[in-house]
Amino acid sequence: MVLMLNFRAQSLSQDTVVNVILPDDSPTENIPTLYLLHGMHGNHNSWLKNTRIDAFAQSRHIAVVMPDGENSFYHDMKYGKKFFTYIADELPSVMRRVFRLSADRGSNFIAGLSMGGYGALRTALLRPEQYAGAASLSGCADLPRLLERAHWSSEAAAVWGDDFRTCTAGTDSDCFHLIENFPDDRPKPKIFVACGTQDSLYGENVRLRDLMNEKGIAKGFDFTYEEGPGMHTWDFWAKWIGPAVDCIMSR
Repeated sequence: MVLMLNFRAQSLSQDTVVNVILPDDSPTENIPTLYLLHGMHGNHNSWLKNTRIDAFAQSRHIAVVMPDGENSFYHDMKYGKKFFTYIADELPSVMRRVFRLSADRGSNFIAGLSMGGYGALRTALLRPEQYAGAASLSGCADLPRLLERAHWSSEAAAVWGDDFRTCTAGTDSDCFHLIENFPDDRPKPKIFVACGTQDSLYGENVRLRDLMNEKGIAKGFDFTYEEGPGMHTWDFWAKWIGPAVDCIMSR
């Protein structure tokens, strides 16, 4: 079943909406859960409208939580709302209270596309005790380099401030920095990355692949990279979301 829940998010200081897929044969509690993030200019309906994520969730007997992250890059914004706090803290707490979803790390996963792919990776790297795996499809992998040429300056300034083109390298906004400096004593989420070879973000995803192969795997990350024909479109994301989730959920 697919449910839409409206509730007051304290971390956002506003009402918000989230779509939740519950498997028809789910247990009454401790349901394995995928948090699935949309891309820029998307919303909580994006994955439902453009893919068969409902059928996939039913076949894998998992819950899927699809929040609205606006254009926040799933950050606590400099001039805006606290979307990282919402996604990483408040939303899981609410979902577990309402739907009896699992709180066990081994049963929690996060994935997304483009902006949401970045958000999934960053969230899992900052909160590795919460997620067993993270998947990024056509993700904004090398954020500092992307921001240097970003034409969406108003959205970027709201998230990082007016100096967004220069302020994120070497900070917790920079997934490369987070991987290179990931503490040895923290659990490593399993990571899956895929990008189309005709995608405008292909180059930065290749750089992420190279970083993971050079340094990430040595740190203990279980990392999978895939590529194939495709652009920054739903055709690619609809094709790869199933393999991505199957990969990060596999033991």
